[in-house]
Amino acid sequence: MKRFLRLLLLSTLLLSCGLLDESDYEDEEDSTLPSEKIVEPDDIVDDEMPLTASTVSGSESESPPVSGRSSLLRDFVLPIPLFAPDSAWNQMADNAAVIPESDQQILVTFRVLLGDTSTLKGYDEATTWPYMDINVDDYTIPIFRAGDTMQDVVICEDDGVLGWPHPMFGIETEGGPVTIPAPAGIVRPAGPEVEDADGHMVLYDPTTFMAYDLFAGTIEGQGDCNSFRGGMLGHQITEAGEVVFFDVRGPGAIADGLYSACAHGTLLLAGLILPEDVESGMIAHALALAIPGPRNLSRDPYEPLASDYMYPASTTETDSYDTNPYALAAGQRIRLKQTLVDEHGILLNENQFAPITRMFLTALRDYGAYNVDNAGGFSFYAEDVHTAVLHLSDDEVNALINQPPGTPLPEGMTKWEIVFEVLGNDLDLIPFAVSAGDEEPDPETAMIEAANFEVVEPAELS
Repeated sequence: MKRFLRLLLLSTLLLSCGLLDESDYEDEEDSTLPSEKIVEPDDIVDDEMPLTASTVSGSESESPPVSGRSSLLRDFVLPIPLFAPDSAWNQMADNAAVIPESDQQILVTFRVLLGDTSTLKGYDEATTWPYMDINVDDYTIPIFRAGDTMQDVVICEDDGVLGWPHPMFGIETEGGPVTIPAPAGIVRPAGPEVEDADGHMVLYDPTTFMAYDLFAGTIEGQGDCNSFRGGMLGHQITEAGEVVFFDVRGPGAIADGLYSACAHGTLLLAGLILPEDVESGMIAHALALAIPGPRNLSRDPYEPLASDYMYPASTTETDSYDTNPYALAAGQRIRLKQTLVDEHGILLNENQFAPITRMFLTALRDYGAYNVDNAGGFSFYAEDVHTAVLHLSDDEVNALINQPPGTPLPEGMTKWEIVFEVLGNDLDLIPFAVSAGDEEPDPETAMIEAANFEVVEPAELS
């Protein structure tokens, strides 16, 4: 019931923030879109699974995928840990000092998670869910193989307005286009299938280690420069809100002051939980975190102050942000405390959690998490279920979710979905903080009895 209420609250928040529109729930046919160019999920054949490590080794194969997904599952391996050894994403946080402002920043964040909108801009309503959440389906990152041919992608903002290519392309023509690899197969920008979705996606070339981040990826047949809509399937990407590229062996950051395909100038693969992490038995890197209202104190929010973002972020949010000076800044690093309390302030026994949960909590203690984006809640990111393939046997998955060997896995779900469903249920037991006094405090005046997080020193520039 608690998990259902969380999803309901997040859906309500997305509606209020304009990320979802009530009309998006109506099943209306758009006659302006040439449907012959859109690939519907039922058109994808499920009888050809990509070659995976488990099929090669003879171990149990991936559980039967949900209909329409097998052609999206990736058939290549990402090198972990991503980025250079001294990258911010690979720097340990276990010994980082707690900053003097930590208590104030944690309090401000807690109040926002309770529903305080008094200093938020761009929000009609805020979340009322002070718990962790992991995006693993909509609003996260799918990863696709880059093909051998090249394609031109027009850079568009919404409502038919051309945008400017990222400076790394060296193109000073409005709209570009920019030339990047075409996808090797069918792609699906991140859902949900609504207008104004982020539509994030990554094209990755395993032979060159180059990754291409796209914001608002638009597939063929969706219209001209006014159709930002996630969750659609197609063979060709014609437009995007932004594109950047980078070598996954590099620093894992964009030059200071420049934007990326993410609101804070970070890279989409940075901090993303991958199947390769889980298969290795540990998440050996910092995590990507998003919160409602990252700090922006500039009189002109489109010209953010240098103090409102820090490495590995290179800028900050300009549309939905927090004007409280103690709000978390883009790129700030938080860390999970060594002991945790439940919603009543009682010490938690972490042995009750599944091994996948303890793996996640260990990463939050050892490496921490960087604030990389604006979100409808206290959110982390795992690879999109449409592309993620977990190469583990059924019994290995059962071990991760604390089930006896031989327990049948749930039908109609991939192993990646199964693991994160269990992790999500466990995280419902760990609040961001516990309020002092009233069980239902006023979000604007709430005080903290105990907090499970702290803000620590920023990463060192690599």
